[in-house]
Amino acid sequence: MGIAKTGARLWAGLLLACAGAQAHAASRDLYFVTQLFPPFITQDADGRLDGALVAILREACRRSSWNCTVQAMVWKRALLTISQGGADGLVLAQDAPERRAVMALSKPVLASSYGLYVKTNSPLRYRQPGDLAGKTIAVYGPSLSQTNSERLVQGVAGVNLTVELDPETVLRKLAAGRYGNNAVAFSNDDVARYWIKRDGLGNLRKLAEVKQLTYLYGFTRSRVKPGMLETFNMALDGMCRDGSLARLAAPSGIRLATCR
Repeated sequence: MGIAKTGARLWAGLLLACAGAQAHAASRDLYFVTQLFPPFITQDADGRLDGALVAILREACRRSSWNCTVQAMVWKRALLTISQGGADGLVLAQDAPERRAVMALSKPVLASSYGLYVKTNSPLRYRQPGDLAGKTIAVYGPSLSQTNSERLVQGVAGVNLTVELDPETVLRKLAAGRYGNNAVAFSNDDVARYWIKRDGLGNLRKLAEVKQLTYLYGFTRSRVKPGMLETFNMALDGMCRDGSLARLAAPSGIRLATCR
């Protein structure tokens, strides 16, 4: 009888421990920061964040039994928040030394590229960075777009780099001729496609693609717990296999990164 009671107590204790672990997992609250970056990250009329990267994050968090919230802010502030340990993660990360220094990175999720844009009547042709000698290059920053544009024209003579606060401003000013006749915009191709259509900038054309890239999620090193990144990546793998990644990315017209 005593053995039976002891066994019953042990079994009850085990059930309580499992229930407690499940409750702990379900109650994990994670706070992510980002910036508005259409079509990857958008905002509807009610102020709710949307876009492919937000939709994918929410589904991955649901499958991981996490309660994830996302706040959009100025990009510089978002990066500062991460570096100071004020958020659990960053939406819209790239695999770059600047990001790996402070974040553990998830698997790549979406594929994109950087490109050069000019007015449709521009005679400029592009084969190599030297073709940009003497040109004004407009880009938004501070950002990895700015970093990559600077690398592209490093050592090229006479380049005037103009930095704006957002990609839309870059493209609108280019279309309006605000940078002069020898101007080129450096932009993410999906972002340029979005704003050219959204703002009716039909007098712009893509000059060349200069670099391919992928976007993923960053988890703040000072806050990430053991096993969290593995859990998140497992959720992404499951979403890849059942087609959820493709379904959530489709409305934005953005390509998936390698998914298998």
